[in-house]
Parts: sequence; C-alpha cells; structure tokens
Amino acid sequence: MFNRRATCVSEVLFGVMAALLVTDVSLAAGARQGALVVVGGGQLTDEIVDRFAELAGGRDARLVVIPTASSDSRIPDAVAVAELWRERGIDNTILLHTRDPEQADADAFVAPLRDATAVWIGGGQQSRLAAAYVGTKIQSELQALLKRGGVIGGTSAGAAIQSGVMIESGNPVPKITRGLDLLPNTIIDQHFLQRSRMNRLFHAVSQHPHRMGIGIDESTAVIVTDNRAKVVGASYVTVVTVPESGRPLEICNVGNGGEFELADGTAHPQPRKWAIVVHGGAGTVSKDASAETVQAWRDGLRAALEKGKSIVAAGGTSLDAVEATIRILEDNSLFNAGKGAVFNSAGEHELDSSIMDGRTLDGGAVAGVITVKNPIGLARRVMDKTRHVLLAGPGAEQFATEQNVDRVENAYFSTERRRESWNRVREREANKPVSRISTARPWQYGTVGCVVLDSHGNLAAGTSTGGLTNKKFGRVGDSPILGAGTYADNETCAVSATGTGEQFIRHTVAAQISQLMRHRSWTLKQSAEYVLHERLNKGDGGVIAVDLHGNIVWVYTSPGMFRAAADSSGRFDIRIRDEK
Repeated sequence: MFNRRATCVSEVLFGVMAALLVTDVSLAAGARQGALVVVGGGQLTDEIVDRFAELAGGRDARLVVIPTASSDSRIPDAVAVAELWRERGIDNTILLHTRDPEQADADAFVAPLRDATAVWIGGGQQSRLAAAYVGTKIQSELQALLKRGGVIGGTSAGAAIQSGVMIESGNPVPKITRGLDLLPNTIIDQHFLQRSRMNRLFHAVSQHPHRMGIGIDESTAVIVTDNRAKVVGASYVTVVTVPESGRPLEICNVGNGGEFELADGTAHPQPRKWAIVVHGGAGTVSKDASAETVQAWRDGLRAALEKGKSIVAAGGTSLDAVEATIRILEDNSLFNAGKGAVFNSAGEHELDSSIMDGRTLDGGAVAGVITVKNPIGLARRVMDKTRHVLLAGPGAEQFATEQNVDRVENAYFSTERRRESWNRVREREANKPVSRISTARPWQYGTVGCVVLDSHGNLAAGTSTGGLTNKKFGRVGDSPILGAGTYADNETCAVSATGTGEQFIRHTVAAQISQLMRHRSWTLKQSAEYVLHERLNKGDGGVIAVDLHGNIVWVYTSPGMFRAAADSSGRFDIRIRDEK
C-alpha cells in the first residue's frame, strides 16, 4: 500500500516514464523483527543519521562499522565514519574488516556481531563486500542480528549489498550477482536519479520479475520496520514491480515521508502452491516384466512421493522435502542409490549425491563415498555445515565421521540383481574398445532425484546415485556436480538429471535449462526439450524439473523413465514406461 505521497506510473516503453498517475497499490504485509536503513549514497542528512542512531539504541548501542566496500587506501577514512556515530552518542563503536572470506567464516572474527545491536556498512564498491562476505558467517550473523531486533544500515554500496539479487555494476545493462539477502526478494539500486540508473533497474526487475526494485537517490533513505518502508531525505525513491499479469512494469515514486508496504520484501505475495517431482532413473522395466515387478517399482515411487508430499503440503521447506524423499529411494534396493547401488569395475560400490537450495544458490555434494548409508544426508551437511560445495573420497568419509551420520559396510549396498547385471556388463564390455561417448543401455542407468517448489516459493533439487554399472573405480558422474546433474534457482527452475553422466557434465545440462529460461525467456518445457533433444544424443537420459510457477516437466530420450509427481492442485501421478 503506497500512501498519498507516492505517485505511480506504468512503463509503456522500456526505459521511458509516462505521465504520473496517483494510485493506491497493495503489496501485502508480513512480520519483520529488525530494521534496515538503506541510503542511496551522497550526504547523510541529520534526519537519517538521527533515525539510525535511535534504532541502534542511542547511547546504549553496540555498533559495528564495516568499511570493506572502500579501497585499501580509503579504509583509514572509516575511522571518520565511526566518529560520526560517536558524535551521535554511540561510544561503543568498533570496525570490522577483511578481504578474506575464510577469515569472514572464523568464529573469532564474527564474534563482535553476536553482541552488536547495530551495523553500519559503508560505501565504495559492492563487489568488494560480496567477495568477502556473501555465503560466510558474516552474512549469517547479519541476518541473525535482524531476527533479534537489531538494525543494519548502509549507504551506496552498503545499500546495494542488502538485497538478495544485487546489481554489481553496468548501466543500462546491469551485471547481476548475489547480495547479503537482508531485504529478501528485492533489488536495490543507489545514486538512482543522480546517476540516471532508471533503465538498469527496469532491466534487472524485468529479468527477475518476482523481486521488487527499489531505486534510492542520494541523501535519501528507505527505513524498513515492521514490513513498512518509509522514505526519509532530500529526494525520491522509485519502486518498480511486475504486475501478476506481467508487463508493463509498475513504477511508483515515493517522496520524503511517503511509505509503502513489503511482503517479506517481495513485490507480490508468493502463491501458496507447491509441487514435487521424483525420478528413479532413466530406462524402464522390460515389456514382459511381471505385474508384481511393475507394481514394486510403482510402490517404490509412491512411497517416496508420498513422503515428500507430506512435508511440502504441510508447509515444510523444499530442502527438507528433497532430502527426505531421496532418503526413501536410497533405502529401496530397487533403485541405483544407497541400498541396491550398482557395482563398479572393482566389484564395490561408490556413491555420489548432491542437493541445492534455489533461494541462495548454496549447495552440497559428496562423491565416491563407500560407507555412508544415505549420501543425500551427508550432501546436506556439506551445504549446511561447511563453506564448501563438494567433498570426495576419503575426505567425504572423514566428514561423515565428524558428522556422526549413519554408516554401513560396503557390502550393505550389494544385491544379487545388481551383481547379475554387473556380470552381464563385464561380459559385454570384454575386449570392447573404449568410447568417449558412452552407449550405456537403459538397464545400466539408475540414479534417483527430486525437485520441489514449496509453498514459500523456494525451489530445491537433489540427486543421488551409485553411478554406471562397471564404472571405473573413482569415476564421478554428473549427480554430485551442481549445474550438470542438479541445479536450483528460485528465479527459474529446479532440475535433477539421470543418464550418461559424462554427457550431462559436458553440456552442463541442469544449469543450461535454467539459463535458457533466464536469458532467452523460454518456458521450462521449451528449455528442457531443447537441451535433451538438440544438445544430447538420443538415449543419453532425461531430466525432471519444476519452475518457479509450479509447472512440472519431465523430458527423456531413453526408452522410459521412472517418474512421479504431485502438486497443490491435486495431481498425483506415477509412471514407469513411455506412457504420456
């Protein structure tokens, strides 16, 4: 809801502002605990400074100043910034600065933030802030400070870094990267009118239509408390949103004293829809398979789908649903993941898995584990408990020991059915020349995967596998490689792949589907079909995917794919052959 000081327009031609039209626009509301003071750069007015000092706690405030956006030669100037706040009565003020993300992950370094009531992030280049702090404990502690009721302020680069999708540079075409996500689902631009940055914000919002664009001019601030944003300062704030119906963009100018609402920082309330898709590998059962065999496969897919559905339908997260669903498949000896994994050329089992969070682009993966009962759980631990993405072999095993996850003897994964398949493959491949492009048969495929859109609008993907039958020991396929066999991005889609891993790695299949949606504005179906049919060879495998709107897709070039899907509209679908 914009108040009477806001004027709004629609963008008829991209980058051209039409006549102003006074209107009332509702953006919904939610709960927010802390406060943000987001300044567009330039001179800080007394009103902005006083308001930040008041929110920080006045003389009782414990303030941390972060000058990292400045160049090395300008870091000493940050002392003057600290003095500014001391003049406003905040005596307990310290500086926190590093260029090293590993140091930003150290408990001793981030300790001052745990006691702080306020943080001020100075100006300069936001890329310096992102390189040092995004994805580290600094980011986590800043978000924790907000949750406990603290205030975070920043000017210029210190404003831009507060959004989730961040404009790093470029005008009129912006270079986009990740920010600290302190004001989720927004894109913040600074020096907005002074440096004519209207077109680049329009471009950024058009490319990220579920984010609210907030362009803040110099000597002007947006103060966010209780999900309301109030404009304070000498100039204007421009709010850019994409209506539910799509273009044209809606543009509102909000002046000093004007207010507008945020829905957890989102331009429009996220729909309460959800969707989940599961696969049990590319390939299918033989045409003469017994009814009992077919039913066993269907029952396995059903159990996994029902587990994931129960989580996401109850409002659980996409990550939890993905992990729990894949655990069910890893424990089912029919599938090539966990119990029932295929044999490698040494007659052993090496398992790979990955999981990815579309909200943050964080991910975790393990490769070549031999005693971990549920590799998907260990991959989740890599994402949640380390700053790394992929751990392999003995290192992954050592991490499993540290994390005290369930362990088994390698023989636990063996089944007679897999041993028979291994023997057949060895006979067939004896004295056969090695091909760079695998000609794996459908029954050699395996792999399980799950993609989820939860009711909070967040996407996640996960994949787990024992790999190819008779694979060279130490071989790693696409399943633990983010971008190849697994990918999730809230702005586009979540993808899990199955098939000839080397091909999916060569063509970065999962990420390419997402990038086609982002850069060519293709639908999920168009993107997946192009990659599978035009970039890969026939028989290479398939993918399951769900986009940010809940659209479900499965595409495969193998004779079939074990797959199942459910969503909030009531769909519950299980298929194992090439039925449409």
